[in-house]
Amino acid sequence: MALEIERRFLVRKDIRHLCRDGVRIVQGYLPSDGISTVRVRIADDRATLTIKSLKHGACREEMEHPLSLDFARRLMLYACEGRVIHKTRYRHCQDGLCWEIDVFHGENTGLIIAEVELEDPDQTVPLPDWIGAEVTTLRAYGNSSLSRAPIQRWSSSAAA
Repeated sequence: MALEIERRFLVRKDIRHLCRDGVRIVQGYLPSDGISTVRVRIADDRATLTIKSLKHGACREEMEHPLSLDFARRLMLYACEGRVIHKTRYRHCQDGLCWEIDVFHGENTGLIIAEVELEDPDQTVPLPDWIGAEVTTLRAYGNSSLSRAPIQRWSSSAAA
């Protein structure tokens, strides 16, 4: 397993004009034991199965395995039980870092999250002016959580 170190932030304004060639992504989540997350992802013509350990701050273990598109579609249909998100991912490099900006669709429309992968959990991250609040440790903003409880179902008090 590889160690994933990333920080996640809300995006304060639409910056798609800074980005090129977004990739449409569909992600489904298999039932979880609460210790790990198992995700099926289809991005363009590539499908993967990813297992991620429980998050500790900005760090967690991650293992990824390629799948056939047909098998991935069947897993989403039969095993993900409606726990699916849709988004378009854009990439934007700034200040020596590559940001991945996810623009969500469906019941998560309006949500834009930027994440940046780091080499060290204590690495300094120069924040661009379009970055808003950090959500790295807020479970509600994790893709798995968003598949079960999309933002359009949040009450106004839960979103605050």
